[in-house]
Amino acid sequence: MKINNYQNLEQFILPQKTINYRKYFALLISHWKWFVIAIIFTSIGIWLYYKYTHPIYEVSASILIEEQQNQNPLITAADKQPNVFQGFSLFNGNQNIENQIQILKSWSLIYNTLEHFNFEVTYSERGFFRTTELYHDLPFEIEFDDRHSQLIDTNFDLKFLSDNKVKIKTKSRKAIRYDYLRKTELSEPHAVNNSRTFDIDEQIKSADYSFRIIPISSLPLQGRYRINFNSLNELTNEYLEKLTVYQVSLKSSILKLKTTCENTEKGIAFLDMLMRVYQEHNLKKKNTIATKTIFFITSQLSEVRDSLKASQKIRERFQSNNQLLDVGYQSQQLLDQLVKLEDQKNLLETQHQYYKYLENYLLQNGDLESLVAPSTVGIDDPLLVNLLQDLNQLNIELSTLAATVHDPEYPRMRQLRIQMETTKRTLLENSRSIMHQSELTLQDISKRTDSLRKQTRSLPAVERDYVNIERSYQLNNNNYNFLLQKLSEAQIAKASNTPDNEVIDPARIIGDKPVKPNNIKTGIAALLLGIFFPSTLIIIRNALDNKVRTLDDLKLLTDSPVLGQIPHDEQVLPSQIPLLEHPNSPLGESYRALRTKLKFIQNGNEHNVIAVTSTAAGEGKTFTALNLAASFALLGKKTVFLDLDLRNSRIGKKMGYESNRGASNYILNEMSINDITFNTPHPYLHIIPAGSIPPNPGEMLADIQLMELTALLKQEYETIIIDSSPLLVADVFQFSNLWDTLLFVTRQGITLKPAAKSALQEISSQNTNRLGLLLNDISINNQFDRYNNHSYGYGYENNYKKKISKELKPQRRSQKTEV
Repeated sequence: MKINNYQNLEQFILPQKTINYRKYFALLISHWKWFVIAIIFTSIGIWLYYKYTHPIYEVSASILIEEQQNQNPLITAADKQPNVFQGFSLFNGNQNIENQIQILKSWSLIYNTLEHFNFEVTYSERGFFRTTELYHDLPFEIEFDDRHSQLIDTNFDLKFLSDNKVKIKTKSRKAIRYDYLRKTELSEPHAVNNSRTFDIDEQIKSADYSFRIIPISSLPLQGRYRINFNSLNELTNEYLEKLTVYQVSLKSSILKLKTTCENTEKGIAFLDMLMRVYQEHNLKKKNTIATKTIFFITSQLSEVRDSLKASQKIRERFQSNNQLLDVGYQSQQLLDQLVKLEDQKNLLETQHQYYKYLENYLLQNGDLESLVAPSTVGIDDPLLVNLLQDLNQLNIELSTLAATVHDPEYPRMRQLRIQMETTKRTLLENSRSIMHQSELTLQDISKRTDSLRKQTRSLPAVERDYVNIERSYQLNNNNYNFLLQKLSEAQIAKASNTPDNEVIDPARIIGDKPVKPNNIKTGIAALLLGIFFPSTLIIIRNALDNKVRTLDDLKLLTDSPVLGQIPHDEQVLPSQIPLLEHPNSPLGESYRALRTKLKFIQNGNEHNVIAVTSTAAGEGKTFTALNLAASFALLGKKTVFLDLDLRNSRIGKKMGYESNRGASNYILNEMSINDITFNTPHPYLHIIPAGSIPPNPGEMLADIQLMELTALLKQEYETIIIDSSPLLVADVFQFSNLWDTLLFVTRQGITLKPAAKSALQEISSQNTNRLGLLLNDISINNQFDRYNNHSYGYGYENNYKKKISKELKPQRRSQKTEV
């Protein structure tokens, strides 16, 4: 049961078509000349590519991002947190490496870097094959008028002449007038192509540009150069595209910066300046809050200083007028308590004002860089500090991401905004809760202060007034000293700020060879192209070829057997029947093999009648019929070649026979069989040509006289070879009852597959059982054909060629396979 199921299953399995790699390899090898030509052309292309391509070099640098550093001098071993900038990550250095990568690759940072150079003008020296960009050692400088528009994306080709003049050719397909002051484009891209001559020391000016050429040395200018004006926006985009920043390893905080450039000095200068601007940006960012804090404390000091001076003058005047140097013990105690409560009240009111300031700031301003630190007013609430630190980190990440991502709906940007809003709400709730608690505390302090003031009323009048004056003085003095301490701390912190990164390796060129063009890669690519391109053409050409070239092509057209292959041999004598003169040649062996296979098809008939046909003229039908007849004659069988190609026969003329003697004359009862039969060099081979061309060849081939002629020939000859007309006409079927076997001849590279298929279908429709195919004129020197055709007689081909090479060399001619 299982076996039956397995067999049923096999019926549904389609056979897989395998690719014959050996066949395609032989096909490619046979066209080796194409590959030689392709490699020659690709080699020329590589040479031209190297000559005209600008070499591109790679420049790299590395920078360390400090992750764990503490450079605040205000922190001692006993301190847990900084006094001033607590909560703003100004000194702890915990930075997101990915954020720093995005900052280094940000458009604004690169723009600020390029502003330090004079890259608006590019200088190049024009050579025979290419231009070379210059940076240092310039023979001249361009001083352009930034109040006048300039043409960007335009080549200014300068040729210095001997008479202190310069010829300037301006050419561009998409020139744009650009305003360097406003940094805007003034026109749409347009074509420019003109040439003018100027004096070197004059202002070179037109409606589109205005600049001067300033020689650097006293030597006269000579040679050919090119200058280009660039906008900083385009330059920024160009340098941004070339810049690569990546982390050296996941466990390190070292970043590698790479860029490509034509001029290595220019690339090195750009990377060094980029790292310098990045450090300045980092330091400026760290100093922003310190600067804001110092400004805030300084403004508070100014107010407190005025109040302190006023209270000090009042105290001195009161002491002078009342001759009072000190107060009693009870008064001093009341004074100390009042001052202490007033200090607490003042601090609470300041902190209360800060919370109000923080609330208004969060509701109105989203820029956290200018927010005053809470420690400035003595606030050290851990929850508030942590919330501000989280909000600051989220704001930094959002700002960094916004520099590279311009889509406000980007998922990460939306997530960051949502997190910032949540943190702000938590901050507002915490601030309002603390403000409510501070209001309750202020009420309690006010009650205690009022109680102490009632006690001072029981003191003598002078002491009571002095206590109030002294209390005001002490309060202002304490506030002033507190602010001075905070100002000193902020100034020291700002002065001690350093960037959170360090240049490890300054910019330098990588290797001594350009990365583009890469000699090895380009050579390999050219070699592959030299192989791939002709291979593709050969395979496509082979796939689109509609001519019969191999045995496989014939086998795809019909199920009838292929009886033989006839090689192309240029060393045989120019004879119509070379088999008689060179019976041991490869050609002779091929016809012997054909003869043997025909005998198997004929099943041992004593009198064999073989008709030979083809699809069209020029396929070697007559040549095949003559030499096939010769092969039977060489076997000792009496053989006759009967030419029934009554429409276009040339055998009589080629063999030197009379044109009016042949088969047509016999059918018309004009001659006897002896009159139309001609001898050949071989005694067993005779030829009956077609004779006179009749007006109705089709009807004559169906005449009874042809049957009588065939019957008479069978009595005298063992083998009859009939040369029929091509299957463009149906002549061969007019006498199909006369022949036993039909040999269909095809010629390599000549016979069309559609025509052969149509002819074979026509033969099949006539119920012809004994049909054999022949592939004629195959090239034995073609490796592809050797693989596909397995020609006979090749084993001794070299010996045969050596034997006859001397006698054939002076008169060698191409074999003619159709007569």
